[in-house]
Amino acid sequence: MRILVVEPLEPLSLSSSPITGIDTLSTAHPLTVPLPTTVVGALGALLGVTLTSADPVQGLNELVEKVGSRLGCGKPLILGPLLQLSVDGSWSEPLISIGWKRFASLRCINSEAMYIDLDGCRDCKSLAIASTSIAYGVSLERRATDLGVYGEKRARTGYLYRYPIIMYRAICRDGEVPAKPRLLYIINCERVEDLRGVVRFGGEGRVAKVYVDTVEGVKGVDSILTASPGLYVALSPIPLIPKKENAVYIEHENYLGLERVEEIIGVPPTAPGKPPKIVVETLGLGFYEVKRVRRPAIIALPPGTVLKIGSGGNVSSKLLEALYSIGFASLIRLR
Repeated sequence: MRILVVEPLEPLSLSSSPITGIDTLSTAHPLTVPLPTTVVGALGALLGVTLTSADPVQGLNELVEKVGSRLGCGKPLILGPLLQLSVDGSWSEPLISIGWKRFASLRCINSEAMYIDLDGCRDCKSLAIASTSIAYGVSLERRATDLGVYGEKRARTGYLYRYPIIMYRAICRDGEVPAKPRLLYIINCERVEDLRGVVRFGGEGRVAKVYVDTVEGVKGVDSILTASPGLYVALSPIPLIPKKENAVYIEHENYLGLERVEEIIGVPPTAPGKPPKIVVETLGLGFYEVKRVRRPAIIALPPGTVLKIGSGGNVSSKLLEALYSIGFASLIRLR
């Protein structure tokens, strides 16, 4: 099985919201794993793909088509992510994001009582936690004329901003240990032998090494479109599109994106006896660099949400089709 590996060369800066300026300096919405838009955008940059579409959503379709043409890909282009951590030079089991902050091996999720077994998995290989540090930056400017840019750099008035830095720690018997991360994606492409390089990844000019490898322990990963009936955990956000303005309850008649979902069980707790929690979040779909605008925001079920998938159901939204084609609604089978 071909696995696309994204190995950060420095701590990543990932966010579901725009970089905050002086008017909204108190808010930041960090992510602990990248959205599929970030990963497929990095693939496009690595391949030197250029986009022309003026519409941010159509730009996703154009990106998928051009990357797919270069690499001989089917849809979805990628599925994932799974996280691996290195503490002592060896990589951990593939871990699942549970509600963004925690990560757990599939075997640490009790699928009967529906909770994460923290006590039974403190071996530095099966559990992890992500934390966020907030950094501050300023926008710099220099005098520009027809002859070029010259003069000393200076801070642009009103452009103080903040951004998140993501750190990962493995959970061991004796506590939490800083760990080196890498992200794993199943890549549905044929011509990937030469896919390797260092690209900008996430915000603030952060970079990551991207390559294709074989990794043990990656199985049971599927798309919500093709998954057979059963119990699954979401690896990436499950996008939902309201059918009407006053859609309150997360039900089939209110939202597109639930056509194959029989039941939303929720994000498992970390202790037995507590019920799973159904969480709905607002996510920005990233920055469209072609036109220097942000893509639209959507609402979604977060990674780690347990779902019961049934049979049948067709996608009736072009936006959902575009999001599914780049890896949104990736699932891993629980039982």
